[in-house]
Amino acid sequence: MLAKVFNKGQIVIPATLRKKFSIEIGERVNIIVEKDGIKIIPAKKRVDAKELLGVFYKYAKNKPFPKEIEIEKATEEEFVKGFTDEKH
Repeated sequence: MLAKVFNKGQIVIPATLRKKFSIEIGERVNIIVEKDGIKIIPAKKRVDAKELLGVFYKYAKNKPFPKEIEIEKATEEEFVKGFTDEKH
């Protein structure tokens, strides 16, 4: 199946393939480099932070639920910190 490469290297995954592989708008895909080309694979679905609320209930009790952007920012900061922390 052919796809056109647009500005900034973007390509469109045809709707039939998005449906077949359950890829929804805004989700991420993994791009894997192989000897003869690249492979695009749907990334594993992320766990919604709300699903984890029960796990952290005793810590979250009586506290406001953080906004999704706040959760993503905190997660990203800790991820980057793991690579830049001199203790590791």
